[in-house]
Amino acid sequence: MTISRRTFVAGSLASALPLGAWAAPKSRTHSYGADKLDIYPAAEARGAVIYVHGGAWRSGSRKAVGAKPAWFNSMNLDFISLDYPLLPKTPVSGQIRAVRQAIDWAFENVAAPERTLVMGHSAGAHLAAMATLTGWMPQPAGVIVNDTGAVDLVTLSRAHDGHLPTGTRHAFKDRSQWGTLSPAYSLARNLPPVLAIYSKVRGHGMAMSNFATLARGNGTEVTVFDGSAYRHAEVNRSLGTGKIPDLERAVTGFVTKALQR
Repeated sequence: MTISRRTFVAGSLASALPLGAWAAPKSRTHSYGADKLDIYPAAEARGAVIYVHGGAWRSGSRKAVGAKPAWFNSMNLDFISLDYPLLPKTPVSGQIRAVRQAIDWAFENVAAPERTLVMGHSAGAHLAAMATLTGWMPQPAGVIVNDTGAVDLVTLSRAHDGHLPTGTRHAFKDRSQWGTLSPAYSLARNLPPVLAIYSKVRGHGMAMSNFATLARGNGTEVTVFDGSAYRHAEVNRSLGTGKIPDLERAVTGFVTKALQR
């Protein structure tokens, strides 16, 4: 299933509201292993969303959440945003393990796996996919992979004359590891549903489309949102602001369906 930029997705949990319509919620900070996460609790939570921030595997913060906490809280979902160790101190493989540790902590302390969705943007989308779709158990109710070419490093490189783009190259210097560290080529079976989102960034549509094809061939239900009219940061920062209603409908529709299973 592919959602175009103009497709209306029925069954949304919350209507998009203008920027500033959500009251900024307060968070609680907890440690999981060596790193921390923030929980923005919903008034009457019936599940949770775990968010993995981007930053090219070497920067970023769990505090960069925008309107997402209040938006997901309005759907009666706790919102969890986590930090993880970064390059150059911690390689991507170590980051994947740390993200999985945070996910397991949330499963044990916030919401059961079948009531939890995992979402990441950019590098965080790659880490979220690697930590949920490549054999780790238990599995969440659904995974939102928001705009990363690293879901398929091999295909991404083809869009850049055989090389990885600057924002990705430093994290994956060993070409022999591109397949192993690409979710597309490491998929397990019997996976939860996936919402795959891509922007106008060169190569992201190609990589995400091939990832979706391989995942579907593996029996996974994948919905693809064509965000090629939007910038990389836009498909993340706009969530909960009402600026891209079709994207918000895609996300809320996906969340609704995933939690009904």
